[in-house]
Amino acid sequence: MVDVLVLYYSRSGRTEVLANSIAEGVESVGGASANVKRVDYATVNDFIYCDAVAFGSPNYFSYMAGLMKDFFDKALSIRERVAGKPSVAFTSGGGGSDAALLSLERMITSFRLEKVADGVVSQGEPSRENLRACKKLGETLAKKALERAEVPKA
Repeated sequence: MVDVLVLYYSRSGRTEVLANSIAEGVESVGGASANVKRVDYATVNDFIYCDAVAFGSPNYFSYMAGLMKDFFDKALSIRERVAGKPSVAFTSGGGGSDAALLSLERMITSFRLEKVADGVVSQGEPSRENLRACKKLGETLAKKALERAEVPKA
């Protein structure tokens, strides 16, 4: 069984809705389970001990939420322990959230995580299409985590 961490921040509830769709996609894959956590309730150990991770944030001034950035700052010292884990990102906002998505994806690169799919950007209330895209993102992430778990480590 692989554990996929869905780490997000949400003030309005929009990003939380997307996070739950990611988790639904993860749970639809046999052998995978989702652990959905708001970033302010997560620990660095959650990051260390998961098999894959999805990062979600609202768009605040064309950047990720401050609490999400704070989490990455705290996790900097364990970067080597999480390198290579499959990961994805998703964002929500009142307007375009592409810049917020890019800020999350820069962290994926900085932590040397494996980006396994393009992220999802939702504007306004999440649409059915946004929810479908997030579910698919969760499925893709879970499948990649299972593939990685089956590969013998040298």
